[in-house]
Amino acid sequence: MLFSGCIGYILKKSNRLSRRVTSKCTAIRKRRPGMISCFFSSSSQKIKLGAASATREIPNPTRTQLRAHYISNGLPFIGFGMMDQTVMIQAGNVIDCTIGVTFGLSTLSAAAVGGLISNVCGILFGGTLESAAKAAGLPSSNLTAAQRALPYVKINRLFSQALGVLLGCTLGLVNLFFIDHEKSSSLKLQQQTEDREFAFEVEASNEDIVDATVFTVRGPDNDGLLAGITASLTMRGCSIINIAVEQFPDGTIVDTFTVVDQKTRTALDDNELMDVSRELLDATTKDGPLFLRTQLGEIEDQNSTLKKRIEQLEEALMKRRVTLRSSQPVRADRNKD
Repeated sequence: MLFSGCIGYILKKSNRLSRRVTSKCTAIRKRRPGMISCFFSSSSQKIKLGAASATREIPNPTRTQLRAHYISNGLPFIGFGMMDQTVMIQAGNVIDCTIGVTFGLSTLSAAAVGGLISNVCGILFGGTLESAAKAAGLPSSNLTAAQRALPYVKINRLFSQALGVLLGCTLGLVNLFFIDHEKSSSLKLQQQTEDREFAFEVEASNEDIVDATVFTVRGPDNDGLLAGITASLTMRGCSIINIAVEQFPDGTIVDTFTVVDQKTRTALDDNELMDVSRELLDATTKDGPLFLRTQLGEIEDQNSTLKKRIEQLEEALMKRRVTLRSSQPVRADRNKD
């Protein structure tokens, strides 16, 4: 009932409004009869002109024009895609090796910042690329505005621009061959190792337990820490009797190792405590998995250098040990008659 009442009210108001407009037009026509006729005549003329322009045929572009339109729109985007990819890769690599190492940013975060810089450069230098493309003498399609508005001409331009960006970005991937991919990882590992260098404390005591030595290691909880300390004590000739681990809410841990000498089965000598403590500190900073990866890369580089040097020495030694004497061809003297 409420809906039907609303509809009836709207229809009633619209009828009243139409009556008022009709009465106004009738009054104006009586006072100025030429005004309404001029209005309708001008409107009819505009409608006729619009119909005439709509029925006017647009000439279809030729294949030469479409080809020129395709090339003139695609080639600038090849340069744009190549520039965008180059800036993103180079900027991301620089950020990853500098700011990323200092603030501990991930490689993905550095790539995101590099993409941001490449987008800004695209906006700043997009006009320069278009001007350079025009100065290069690209063919002009000479299409009219109506021809450019045709659907298949728009598709032609869109496809050429997409293909140009795809090709340019593919060419920009060549920058990956000129970047050291392991540099950022090595720098980050080195930074983490340096941060951990003074983060650990070692306490050695022969007074807590009879005939045993107690080593207490305090510092942050890192992966491989317990294994590194255990391996260091074992290589030192210690037998581990007990290990106690205590962890605090701030991430700090306290590892307590009770050891004895493997040969005497007694506590370590007091003179050895300083040397063992230093080895434990080295285990917390240098024998961890992070440092091992960095050290492994350095060893591989040294091995490759030594391998090349050995090959050169072997070749030089072989040349000294082997003597080759080539036979001279015998030339027969012919008597000329």
